[in-house]
Amino acid sequence: MLKGLQKILHNTTIVNLSGESGTGKTSLTLYLVSQFLEDEGCCIWVQASESFPKRRLETMYGNNQKRLNTILKQVYIAPDKCFTTFDAQSEFMVKITRENYLFPPDLQFIVIDNISHHLRFKFSKVSEINEKILLLDRFYSSELLPLILRCSRENIILILIHEVSFNMNLQRTQPFFNRLYERIKGLNIVLKQSLITKERVMDLTIKGKLYSFGFEIKDNRFVFFSF
Repeated sequence: MLKGLQKILHNTTIVNLSGESGTGKTSLTLYLVSQFLEDEGCCIWVQASESFPKRRLETMYGNNQKRLNTILKQVYIAPDKCFTTFDAQSEFMVKITRENYLFPPDLQFIVIDNISHHLRFKFSKVSEINEKILLLDRFYSSELLPLILRCSRENIILILIHEVSFNMNLQRTQPFFNRLYERIKGLNIVLKQSLITKERVMDLTIKGKLYSFGFEIKDNRFVFFSF
């Protein structure tokens, strides 16, 4: 399973990861980053609205202190504290997409945890339709797209973690601003968990093909299996 994911990530630089609260989105991201980081590689973890989950990482590698310390040195957390407003997040996003902004050497991953949190709040405060359209266009065209293009040029894997909402018309959950993120062609990962059986499922969609796997989380580590 991990070898298959690694092969996919060699051919794409964008990952959209979504799922309801408690399905393991952040834990899976931690697990994948820690598994695929090379010895000289590093990761920028952007705290959009959620603090970096250091305790989960410590649980994941509690029996391997050497590996834990290595990973912690390879992960750069930005900013020091979570963004408090959409404007603060926007300023940061614009800054890191400028060509004169230097990334750390051998940067492999950029993770943005809960990327739409502040956008969702800002969107709810805007009443005029044209203002809402301008807000979404600004976010995508001036902030997100330049980062996507830079990651593509520099072969950096960008992982976007999304909140979800229930779509009454489709009778299924979707990431907030799903139509906005549908423009991004990359790997889509959706995590699900049955309320009755507690069975966990991971759906992977790449180039229009869907692959489903079962998984379990044991001590914040992932065990995958085919159906």
